[in-house]
Amino acid sequence: QVKENLLSCKMLLHCKRDELRKLWIEGIEHKHVLNLLDEIENIKQVPQKLEQCMASKRYLNATDMLVSAVDSLEGPLLQVEGLSDLRLELHSKKMNLHLVLIDELHRHLYIKSTNRVGQRGKDRARLGSLVKDTSPVPLMDVTNLSTPRKFLETSQFSTPGSSSMRDSSLLEIKEDTDLDPEENSAVFMGILIKGLAKLKKIPETVKAIQDRLEQELKQIVKRSTTQVADNGYQRGENISLENQPR
Repeated sequence: QVKENLLSCKMLLHCKRDELRKLWIEGIEHKHVLNLLDEIENIKQVPQKLEQCMASKRYLNATDMLVSAVDSLEGPLLQVEGLSDLRLELHSKKMNLHLVLIDELHRHLYIKSTNRVGQRGKDRARLGSLVKDTSPVPLMDVTNLSTPRKFLETSQFSTPGSSSMRDSSLLEIKEDTDLDPEENSAVFMGILIKGLAKLKKIPETVKAIQDRLEQELKQIVKRSTTQVADNGYQRGENISLENQPR
């Protein structure tokens, strides 16, 4: 009787096994569908989040979000017809994002850095006028300014005096949401380069820098000449005509 009971239990378990497998497969399918729905909900919020990140200049977060969303829309969610408009919109934003990053990079390369030097000149001129020193303003020391080449060398990763980034590399750069993203130009340019690398637009970036190099340098000369002329004019009002700089 025990043997018969065991056999009947075995038969019942065999009957249940197919049903359990079917339920297990259905559970996996439902879980996958739920994951897709969650992903769709997150992607629908990408345009609004992207706009906020761009407004606050959190370009690395914006790039990561945009690249991930486009990959999902052109991958697992490719067959979802309801997302076709969003797919086109985000793809267009991805194609144009590198232009914004290149403009920001040029602004920090040529305008932000030279403004810092010009500000030093103004401060020195102001101090000179306070102590009534009519000697010419000494040449500005630009050897300590961070340059892209210095920036890429891990031994001179950041501007002197900042040791927190000395041992870092471009791959380890992360955005700090609590700080002003443009406070440290070297780190900000690193973030821009990393974003361009994620967009696979480094060749276009190099070409844009080469094409705009002459124009940007001429603008630096023009701005510097104006600053020197204005400074000389102001000092010339207080000193004799013989000592007035041209």
